Amino acid sequence: MILQAVRTLVDYHYAAYDQVWSSVMDLSREQFVQEYDYSLGSVRNQLVHVMNVDDRWLSRLQNQQPTESLMFADFPDPQSVLQKWGSIRQSVQNYVFGLSLEQLEQTVELHFPLRGGRRHNTRWQILLHVFNHGTDHRAQILALLHDLGGQTFEQDLILHLWSQEES
Repeated sequence: MILQAVRTLVDYHYAAYDQVWSSVMDLSREQFVQEYDYSLGSVRNQLVHVMNVDDRWLSRLQNQQPTESLMFADFPDPQSVLQKWGSIRQSVQNYVFGLSLEQLEQTVELHFPLRGGRRHNTRWQILLHVFNHGTDHRAQILALLHDLGGQTFEQDLILHLWSQEES
């Protein structure tokens, strides 16, 4: 069951962001980078942050050194983010759908000097963290989109599941 649950969450994570992207692409370049005095600021910064998190956790899950953090300024418009987004998305999906139940249950050793040193979590726990983190930032992005006059949507998991039944 855990294998199907994690696969469902990765599908939901990126399907919900597909809806975000539909709204983001309607923003002007100025709206995309408009700073806000909350969390990471702009819509752009939120999206780049989520890409960073997905990519860096993927590296850790593969026992690799995390990639360098992406810089907000390197992404001046939605198209530049979306291009990188697509490659990270594909890598995460390929990884998750290639995992066996045994691999999901394996413990991964992590090293976070600023967060207490060595930590140990199962792969499925780390993946749940990544997708939960994405939900938090998606909610923040939706609030920004609303403030900018953009389209927003309900992001409930159950709505995603129901939409899968209908297709």
